[in-house]
Amino acid sequence: MVRNGRGRAKSTGRAPDAEDAPTVDGVVDAMEPGRAEIVSRLREIALELEGTDERTVYDGFFREWTPAVYVGARQLFHVHNFRSGLRATVFVGVSSLEPVALHSDEVSPAVRENVAATSGRTMKQVKFPLDSVEDIGPLMELVRLKWLLEVD
Repeated sequence: MVRNGRGRAKSTGRAPDAEDAPTVDGVVDAMEPGRAEIVSRLREIALELEGTDERTVYDGFFREWTPAVYVGARQLFHVHNFRSGLRATVFVGVSSLEPVALHSDEVSPAVRENVAATSGRTMKQVKFPLDSVEDIGPLMELVRLKWLLEVD
């Protein structure tokens, strides 16, 4: 595996080995300053949830390492640094988290609408653009709800 100057993995024709994984700090440090600020603040907030930890995961489709936050073995969310902007993704089980999110007062109508509008048979990938620090709030509404289901 080869890294380019921005800390991203370049494809060498094979999936990278786990020992080749960059740190979350390395991935964030390779971002543009404004984006790094958003992801850094998101990390601070998410890691305040008891039992959470962060790691990088390799997204084979996009061929890049992404920062992700977990509780135990379950991923709460991960963040992509696309050319067009940052985007966080929360995996939402159709039979587990989705019904809770759609009927919870813990999430705003906008977040419920985002969950409902996302397609998926058994698992949905609910996406949140992160254009500013203010965009962290709606994402964290769903993340906190998912966290609560995992720790209960």
